[in-house]
Order: sequence, then structure tokens, then C-alpha cells
Amino acid sequence: MKRLTLLLMAVLAVTGACSSMKVNNDYAREADFSSYKTYAWHEADTSLKEENMLGHERVIQEVDGQMAAKGFSKVSSNPDVYVTYHSDNEENTTLDTTSMGYGYGPGWGWGGYYGGAGMGGMGSSTTTVRTYTTGTLVVDIWDAREKALVWRGIASDTVSDNPQKNAEKIRQAADKMFAAYPPSGN
Repeated sequence: MKRLTLLLMAVLAVTGACSSMKVNNDYAREADFSSYKTYAWHEADTSLKEENMLGHERVIQEVDGQMAAKGFSKVSSNPDVYVTYHSDNEENTTLDTTSMGYGYGPGWGWGGYYGGAGMGGMGSSTTTVRTYTTGTLVVDIWDAREKALVWRGIASDTVSDNPQKNAEKIRQAADKMFAAYPPSGN
């Protein structure tokens, strides 16, 4: 598969206990979020639509669901806000070293008779190289009249090889991003 084929489906998958989804939000403090009632999608410059139509459709579906849950109506013209998304991924490498064996160190011996240090021992280490992909999803909400960004949600996590897990991670990312929408104080 192409590099981005797994990107958004895998944008937030967790492999083992080595990572967890990271979600951040930011917003324009001066925006009046209570005035926003309608939205429309604005085509973002995303290669996911071409690379992975299923992933693209899942993002749209999850964000549409979140917008509806927040009281928005989807319209085809003259929205209060535009919604866009962007995605990216990054290949990462980690080295995992496991040591096994034993050794004689300070304090070993009989009452210091052997000096208690440097007696030797056997041990071995194995280093494994692991490559993984971290995917990032960015959802933006723009004030349509002002043409200004008013809210941004960012989620990132490790990509999975399992499309069902990746679809679930997209859902979780949307849930976590929009849990703080509208921002406190608005």
C-alpha cells in the first residue's frame, strides 16, 4: 500500500502499550462560538482522498456526526463556519535492547575476602530495530464571514496494520477532539 493509504485509517491506532492517543485543541479567544449554527465542508489540500477514499469518508462521517451532536446543521451554501481536515504521517524507528544474564559486581563475595568487585560473569544483549508510523489528523473550523481560523483539533497516534482498529481510532480521535467544543467560556 502507499504510504498514506494507511495514514488516516491508521492515524490513531495503538500498538501495544508503547503509545497512546494525543489530542490537543486550540481556539480563537475572541470568537463567539454560540453564533455558529451551520457548517459546510471546504475542500482541503489532502492527499488522503486520492490515496485512501475509505479513510477519507470515515473522517468526513465522524466529523459530521460530531458537528450534528454539537447542534450544527450541514448546509450547501452560506454556512457560518467551514470545516476542513488535514492528515500526515511520519515514519519512526526505535531501538529496543534486552539484556539477559548475570554478573558479579560490588558487594559479591564472602565478607570482602575476594574484594567484592570485578569477579566476572556472563550476559548478553539483543537489540531489535522497530519501525512504526505515527499518523496525525488536524480538523479546522473557520469563520466563513471573517475567513479566520477559530478552532483546531489535533490528534496523533501510532498506525495499525488493522483497518478496523484504524477506523475505531478515527472515531475516538473525533470524540476526544470535539469533547472540548465549544471551548470553555463560550
